[in-house]
Amino acid sequence: MKNKIIILSSCLGLCLFNFCVSTVKTATKTNKDKSLNIIFIAIDDMNNWVSCMGGQAQTPNIDALAARGVLFTNAHCAYPACNPSRTAIMTGQRPETTGQYENSGNFRNNAGGKERITLGQMLQTKGYETVAAGKIFHLPAGKGEKPSPVSDPVSWSYQFPNNTGTSGANLYLDENGQAKWLEGILKKELEGGKEPSYWSKSCIWGTTPQKLHQTADWENAQFCADFLQKKQEKPFFLTCGISRPHAPLIAPKEYFDKYPLDKIKLHDLPDNDMDDIPDIAKKNFTSDMVSLIKEKDQLKKAVQAYLACMSFADDCVGQVLKSLENSPYKDNTIVVLWTDHGWQLAHKNRWEKYSLWHQASNSPLIIQYPNMPNRGKRCNRAVSLMDLYPTMTDLLGLEKPKYTEGVSLFSLLQKPQAERTQPAVITYPKNSHAVAWNEWRYIHYNDGSEELYNHKTDSNEWKNIANDPKNDKIKQQLAQYIPK
Repeated sequence: MKNKIIILSSCLGLCLFNFCVSTVKTATKTNKDKSLNIIFIAIDDMNNWVSCMGGQAQTPNIDALAARGVLFTNAHCAYPACNPSRTAIMTGQRPETTGQYENSGNFRNNAGGKERITLGQMLQTKGYETVAAGKIFHLPAGKGEKPSPVSDPVSWSYQFPNNTGTSGANLYLDENGQAKWLEGILKKELEGGKEPSYWSKSCIWGTTPQKLHQTADWENAQFCADFLQKKQEKPFFLTCGISRPHAPLIAPKEYFDKYPLDKIKLHDLPDNDMDDIPDIAKKNFTSDMVSLIKEKDQLKKAVQAYLACMSFADDCVGQVLKSLENSPYKDNTIVVLWTDHGWQLAHKNRWEKYSLWHQASNSPLIIQYPNMPNRGKRCNRAVSLMDLYPTMTDLLGLEKPKYTEGVSLFSLLQKPQAERTQPAVITYPKNSHAVAWNEWRYIHYNDGSEELYNHKTDSNEWKNIANDPKNDKIKQQLAQYIPK
């Protein structure tokens, strides 16, 4: 009897292996003699307010892509800041490995950085043309003769020479040539003729007199759209970086018109939300700005501007997707839409990203590929954006490189509600971490203090239950995934 069980188990295992191999072959050879192409659409600072995730943003193009692919509603960055997050995505390695913990610097200059093999480099060795427009690593190529080193030139066969977002001298001006910002926050800087500081820019929102086609985001999307209409001699890895809704929250006027102020729904911000938060996390360098925004009653305008920028970015996404649909590559191209982290608008006394809470790390992730079995499905398992590198190798039928540290999403693409034992781990700052797994989020700060939330009963993370002895077991389970 024991031998029969062993034989039956072996047969079942072989069948499962053959099914997975067959599925990969189906994905990688959709059309005869055609290798799969990849398109990455990388959006800067867009949080989970897209309409396909239940938000109030009008994002029909992103929603349409979600209807054709699998939407990961519980995806998280490895680090809630642009440079570390994008480094983790494109190398498949955690900040503890790359040493990239800050927006400043270049992972290539860290220990072992010269030897790291990015996704673009790996695909080049497989015969791919790798092309970038806009911000994929921390900076775009720029318009100089030589691309910015932080755009990682070795990852690309070609980089479109352009900037990000809205461009030119009109960046901070509305349609009347006037900037809109918190009253008085830029007064000294503007009167002195100085460039606004970074945090002042974060308080700027309003319309630009630029038309849609004049903005750098649209130019980058249009470059990608034009690329797809041309005959390509090699399989390609085409990446389109869209910088809005990164601050300053500037977009053409028609996008603000989509969101009349009297129709804006503000999120709840309980006065006692920070009472059970450890002292180390009660405030950071953005908290004073949150207080000022509340004092000046500007939150609704900030939300309006953020939503306007989301819709602006969505139209840029639509330009790329429309061109793909009308191109020779529509039936043999993987499309991945990701944003590098979430965004907080006064959530838990924070602005922008830079925290270990859900709103800072959660962002849209959509994967679509030819002949996929679960179009329009949603996956609510906690996953990491770092998982994209090994996922691409699986979809292309390539061997997973040993240096990647993410876990392929292939099994979840096949069965979106399959169990997943590996949680998503978020770091901020160095040596402080959050672990997201199923309904749980466990936070461990570098001073030993803790937070714990159950999203089944507290999706807003308003009640820290880390000190309840009933939760000691789940804390111990999740703590084992904290990087050493």
